[in-house]
Order: sequence, then C-alpha cells, then structure tokens
Amino acid sequence: MNQESLLSHPRMGGLIFTTMDKESNQIQPTELNRQQRLEVEEKAIDALLQMGVKFTVPLKIYPVKPPRFIRWWNKKFPKKARIWRDKRIPKGWDVTEADVPNVEKTTMEHIYQRNFYIKPLYLGTIDYLRKLYIQIEYDEEAIQDQPIQESKKLFKYIPLMAEIAAVAVINDPSVIKPNSEVKTLQKFFIEHLTVTRLKRLADVISQMMNPGGFTSSIRSIVEMGTTKPKENRANLIE
Repeated sequence: MNQESLLSHPRMGGLIFTTMDKESNQIQPTELNRQQRLEVEEKAIDALLQMGVKFTVPLKIYPVKPPRFIRWWNKKFPKKARIWRDKRIPKGWDVTEADVPNVEKTTMEHIYQRNFYIKPLYLGTIDYLRKLYIQIEYDEEAIQDQPIQESKKLFKYIPLMAEIAAVAVINDPSVIKPNSEVKTLQKFFIEHLTVTRLKRLADVISQMMNPGGFTSSIRSIVEMGTTKPKENRANLIE
C-alpha cells in the first residue's frame, strides 16, 4: 500500500506528488491532475500570505576560523565560551555559514550567507510597492518584434527591482519614499543578486501583495454598496 507524502516540486511544467512504496521502499512520482495542481498552488500561496517567506543571499566573503586563542579558550572553558564575530560582517546582519555545491569545481563550498525574512506585507508597504511598479514600462509588441534588443533595454529597471525587494524586506508601512535603510539594502541586492534570483524574489513579492484577494474585497464592497436596502418597517406601517 502506498503512502502519499506532502512533498511537491516542479516537473516538466507541472507539479507532482511523491509516493512511498512500502514493499520496495522507493519513492515513486505520481502526476497531479489540473485540479490537484490548483489546490497545491492555492495552499502554497495561502501559506505565503499567512507566514511570509525566508530566503538567503550568498556573500562575497568566505568564512575564516576564529583566532587561535579564542578556539583554545572555548575548548578549555566551554561553559565560558567567548563569542567571536567576523568584523567584515556589519553588525545587525543575520549571517550563517553553509555548505553549498560549487558547479564549476563540482565540490561543496563553505560560504557565508545572509538570511532574510519577508513578513506578511502591511497595506502601507503594498501601497509603496504599487507606486514603484507603475514606473515600469513594458511593450509586449516591441519585445515580440525585437526580443533581444528590447529585453536589454529592460535592464534599466535593475535599480528599481532591487528597491522593490528592499522595500518588501524592510516592510515598514510608514516609509513613503526611499530612506537610507532602503537605499543600503537596495545597493546590497544589486551587488549580490543574480537575474534568476531577483526574478524569483520579484515573483514571490508579487504573490505576497495578493492582488487577487484585494480585488475580491473591493468587488465585495461594491456589491454591498449597490444592494438595494430593505424598506424601513416603520415607513411601511405609515
């Protein structure tokens, strides 16, 4: 008897479930139909809206060992261990070490990575993001006619896209124009994100803005406002 797991991942343009066969003890992929894919995507988006998302950005500096004295002290006196901080990393950054695969060397590489957490977006943040998004001009017909040339022109929006990412991460509803914190994080993203990672981040932020849900709420408000109210019973008696 097969036991379905909750794991799903992209495959050939769709999603699949993985099932565990108890007799062979092997994972077997099972294709999802359209309705099942929609349900999985809805649950994923709902989790994104409710809990936010975490992501990491690799740094351009490599970890170094603490000074010999610190290592000796912590080994000798574990209950009084001293915390050592790499001074190349600014204070306030959430940084951890991780082993990631190096495609060129086909080996594992020990790196620093900065951790970020985009919490559910406040309405003020969404309004700020809206003002940034409307600055983007996109001509689908021109791109169809000259895809390479026109696509290269869109690279002028790199600073704007990095600013969108920074605003979403900071998520301060009181910010109405770029401040020093937004500019600093924008600069960091420009220096550390690739086009692929920026695209994925932009897609996540767009989903977290939940335009479909906001449109539904506006539609509900309009429908309630246009519903004809019942006549007052007192007026009927008169």
